[in-house]
Amino acid sequence: MLTPEQLESFKDNAYLILPGFVEAEQIASWHEQFWAHIDADAQDSTTWPDEYVIGDFSVSPRLGELPEMQVIVDQIGGGSFTGGGRSMLVQWPKSTGANWQMPEAGHIDGYGPGGWSGGFMLGATTYLEPVEEQGGGFVYWPKSHHGVHDFFHKFPDQLDGSFTERDDWEDRKWGMFSDRSPTDPVEFTGQAGDLILWHCFLCHTGSTNVRSRPRQAVFSRWHHADREEMKYDVPEDLWKYWAI
Repeated sequence: MLTPEQLESFKDNAYLILPGFVEAEQIASWHEQFWAHIDADAQDSTTWPDEYVIGDFSVSPRLGELPEMQVIVDQIGGGSFTGGGRSMLVQWPKSTGANWQMPEAGHIDGYGPGGWSGGFMLGATTYLEPVEEQGGGFVYWPKSHHGVHDFFHKFPDQLDGSFTERDDWEDRKWGMFSDRSPTDPVEFTGQAGDLILWHCFLCHTGSTNVRSRPRQAVFSRWHHADREEMKYDVPEDLWKYWAI
């Protein structure tokens, strides 16, 4: 269970980092599963592929199936959040020592070729190996959920994804949302098993990996059980569909 202080931090910042959340034995099992699936040697970079999305693969058990994860999701979603599955995303090393730059813009999830999928609520990300600065970490814009919510509250008809048709879209594209954050972007660095919970309106993106080890990240996402009914609702209260 999250403490009242942790819940308030999550609501204020749109993310919460939980160090050592996934036990070492589970991380070791997932690590073994991953490298066996891609048929590569974790210590021999000449055998590594370069696919970002690891297709037809999911760790077992899924992150969302861990009892400790289910407790938190039920706590903040009041039993209304479903899902918890997703693929692994890997940032393979580029040129070690190359010039690294912080990403200029972050996106929000839930949009695909068909527009807004509706009801996306919560994401969680953990690493299978330590990730240091400039190591391809998950990058996020703290407090950006407030600006995103304000935008859609002002333009609720654009929640469907039609914001990409705005005259000012081409200037910054997804940056039109992350630019609304009152803070600079931050790299999620840490040890294997550290976990970051993130709100659906948290602007985020991947980053270039100029270190020697691949960034192996497990992602899980949850939708609201009533996603079709509330798909295009932009309530004044950002937390209307949450239990916090």
